[in-house]
Amino acid sequence: MTFWTLRHPPVDRKGRCVGQSVLALTIPIAHAVAQALASAPIVPRRLYSSDLPRCADLARGLAEAWKVDLSLTPELRELSFGLWEGRHYDALDREDGARWRTWCDDWKHVAPPGGETLTAFSARIMSWLQSHQPGSDTLLVTHAGVIRAIEVRGGKTWDAAMASSTPFLGWNEHTLAGL
Repeated sequence: MTFWTLRHPPVDRKGRCVGQSVLALTIPIAHAVAQALASAPIVPRRLYSSDLPRCADLARGLAEAWKVDLSLTPELRELSFGLWEGRHYDALDREDGARWRTWCDDWKHVAPPGGETLTAFSARIMSWLQSHQPGSDTLLVTHAGVIRAIEVRGGKTWDAAMASSTPFLGWNEHTLAGL
């Protein structure tokens, strides 16, 4: 299956642990929609989005411009950092140092407290893809972590996926076999 992803507009992380936190955009949504439309390699017939505002607001603007239906879903959310959501990295190191360092040393296998493991996160994304079978006319408006999980399913290692560029408002074409 071949389909497209589009990362949400830029947000100001301010040195915080951000997965499913709700953050304000650093550019007006109208500007983000215009930029996404101007760089669009396709006009999708199927449009899905993470239900978090940084994705959903962009997807709503695109759906209106393209006159297509939009489906919002929590399955396309970023990895959950649980109790660490929105907290500053420095504070985590000071206040929860042992668990923070354990996660930093083994993020591929350890979950943040109350959050998701990479395995559970990837399984959530792959389950959604399997049940929805996106095609070349499909766009997912989502997060860098979701895009990277798709890249890993496509054959990259997690280290290579994490090193790859996933710019805000960046389009990516994905081809996955065997879903």
